This record gives sequence, structure tokens and C-alpha cells, in this order.
Amino acid sequence: MSVRRAKSSDAKGIAEVRVAAWRSAYRGLLPNDVLDRLSASDSERRWGERIAGLWEHVFVAEKDALIVGFAACGDTEDEDVDREKVGEIYVIYVHPDAWRQGLATALLRKAIRHLRQDGFEEVILWVLEGNPQAIGFYKAAGFEADGARTVKRRSDGTEMPVERYRRSVG
Repeated sequence: MSVRRAKSSDAKGIAEVRVAAWRSAYRGLLPNDVLDRLSASDSERRWGERIAGLWEHVFVAEKDALIVGFAACGDTEDEDVDREKVGEIYVIYVHPDAWRQGLATALLRKAIRHLRQDGFEEVILWVLEGNPQAIGFYKAAGFEADGARTVKRRSDGTEMPVERYRRSVG
């Protein structure tokens, strides 16, 4: 297994991992029809744009030459934090077939290391409420809920209640 910076040719693999991860992790938390309509081909272009520079850092985890996970991090858009000191992990997803193999931890460490190198002192991330697997993972990695909550709305109108977690990058 290796973790490296993503390149534009990784967009398809990232999109496929995202769809598989959402369908497994969010079943029962989001409507089934929303999960069933997810399409890797629909999000491949967006991931290409993100890799090309919309997001500061995008990483992939590879196993046997296949992309099995990814993470992205950089500046936060949250207005209630000190943006000079607080960076954000936007996403971490691992294909369900590769869960519990240390890939998410490797991606998390890579993201935190880059945020530290960028000069941030703290890192935040948003977690879908009611997702015990993700919440347990982040708590084990030293994250704590900081009380911030919001509802993110997908382009299809699906509401996703999320809560914010934070920790030091040290």
C-alpha cells in the first residue's frame, strides 16, 4: 500500500471509491434512492478539477496498483475559526473492500502532515451525524466534537446534518 499525491488520471478511481464508500457507509443515514443514483461517471469531472488545483492537497491510497482510498485537505471556509491557524480535511474515503486495513489512518496522517507543513496549528473536519464508524475513527485519532453543527445540502436537495470535529496538528 502506498499514499501519494493524486494526478488527473486518478479522477475516475477516486470517483469510484467515493460511490462505493458512500453506498456502504451512509446506507440507513441517507435515503436509499440518493445512494442508488450515485454515479462515478457523474463525479469524475469534478474530481479532475479538484486535483487540478481547486483543492490544495488531494492524495490517493493505492493497493496492488488500484486506487482504494483518497483524502483532500487545505484551507477552511468556516468563518467562525481563525483561518490562519485552522486547516480542514475535506474528505477521507476508503473503498469498503479495503476497510480496516490502515488506509484511512495513513491518509489521515498524510493530510495532517501537509496541513502542519502549511503552517496550520489545528485541523477541522465535518462528519455526517449518526455515523458511528466515522465518529469512532476520528475520536480514536484525537478529534473531539467542538459543538458546531450545520446541514449541508447536496445539489439534488438531500440534506445532510453534519457536526464538526477538531484537533491539534501536533
